[in-house]
Amino acid sequence: MSHPFSLCHTIKSARVYADHYNANMDLTRRAENRLKDSPNQRKTPRYVSIKTFILSIILTVLLTGIIIFGFNYFFQQYNKDEKISENAQKLSEVYEILASDFYQKQDKEQLLDEAIYGMTKSLKDPYTEYLSKEKTASFHEDVSGDFVGIGAELQQKGKQIIITSPMQDSPAEKAGLKPRDELIAIDGKSIKGKTLDAIIPKIRGKKGTEVKLTVKRNGEEKELTVTRDTIHVKSVKYEKHGNVGVFKINKFQEGTAGELKSAIQQAQKSGIKNIVLDLRNNPGGLLDEAVKMANIFLDQDETVVQLEKGDQKESIKTPNAPLEGVKDLKVSILLNEGSASASEVFAGALHDHKVAKIYGEKSFGKGIVQTTREFEDGSLLKFTEMKWLTPNGHYIHGKGIQPDTPVKGADYENISVIPTKTTYHQGQEDKHVKSIKIGLKALGYDVGTIDEHYNAQLTIAVKQFQQKNDLTANGMFNKETNGVFTERLVEKASSEDLMLEQTLKKVEE
Repeated sequence: MSHPFSLCHTIKSARVYADHYNANMDLTRRAENRLKDSPNQRKTPRYVSIKTFILSIILTVLLTGIIIFGFNYFFQQYNKDEKISENAQKLSEVYEILASDFYQKQDKEQLLDEAIYGMTKSLKDPYTEYLSKEKTASFHEDVSGDFVGIGAELQQKGKQIIITSPMQDSPAEKAGLKPRDELIAIDGKSIKGKTLDAIIPKIRGKKGTEVKLTVKRNGEEKELTVTRDTIHVKSVKYEKHGNVGVFKINKFQEGTAGELKSAIQQAQKSGIKNIVLDLRNNPGGLLDEAVKMANIFLDQDETVVQLEKGDQKESIKTPNAPLEGVKDLKVSILLNEGSASASEVFAGALHDHKVAKIYGEKSFGKGIVQTTREFEDGSLLKFTEMKWLTPNGHYIHGKGIQPDTPVKGADYENISVIPTKTTYHQGQEDKHVKSIKIGLKALGYDVGTIDEHYNAQLTIAVKQFQQKNDLTANGMFNKETNGVFTERLVEKASSEDLMLEQTLKKVEE
């Protein structure tokens, strides 16, 4: 009798990566209400902060890591012993009994999937999970940076869906979509009252197909036909700040090392000698890209990371010489609590080899590595297989990497998002009241003492905020006020970067 698991779940490929990612979690994506069109969901934090919202602006879903790791891990082999075979046979028999003899007809594929889900959940490891065919496709899109869409960023402002930024040379730009266009219909059907989560799937589709978008621009309606195409989202952005080159690295996807190398060469041509590698809110991604990136700065045959499983250990070293002229650069790395996994591998390697100085905040602290096994039916198993250490043997899991020079961001970026189910009013005492005060103060309102008391001064400030934003001015912090309050803070955070400004001052000293 054939083993039922070999019929539709034959292993197709195996991959290794270091990423702070969980495909079943998308709280920050929903809360942020600013979407592009490629799935990039991540492990949900203990609370959603304004800083998390800012992270989502860069790394959410685009309208618009997992490559096979190029190293031969001696411990990546199956260790099938007799007990495992016995247990597999038992599981097979239970599956066959329930699939054929249960009194109600069962979906055999769902029955098998639920059994696998159960096994992964029993491990109580947030990084181990079984992904359906659909989620696996989204997973691959995220790590490759390629997906099929129209290439435009959308933002929900109240009840309006606004096109904020068509990507350069994208189908959206070629079709004539412009920033600040209000989207009002898709394929002739009104989107009134729809959320971004409901709208995105209607805009995305197969390559070469068309979607008709009706937008309102300067009071006039226009219908534009956009042909969907493959969009590549770059993971590295270079900006020159005075005499310093800043490289914002959003994630470690296929080609990130090449993007960074090209950007650094561009900076070198303009005479830049001082660079900042900004890894804030970078959740990680492909481990081999982190190794390639480290090799831009490190000499040949230098250890980038140590991988450990039980009593087995392997050092991954740089295969090539560094980028020409890189030794003449002063290198700084900027981290925060959202910098995780492959970001920490890269930062740890450059720091241990005394190539870079670290600024910012303590990093997330994810010192474990996941392997993926993809099956013939398109589903995928992702599981934690090993831990990693820095070249000097530091295990940062749960600890993070401490900066050489701490740099704080704005206080309001660290407040938790206020729960929408509660209406806050004068006389209450609550930890979220303190967050309201910090946020309103950042927006320019006089809230008095920053504490947990909802006093008369705060009531006045809330009324002023409500009046300015055309809300019912009753002085109570309700759901509607909460939503606009969060929008304003996200807008403020998107328009300023106090941590980077302070870091630039310090690196130029």
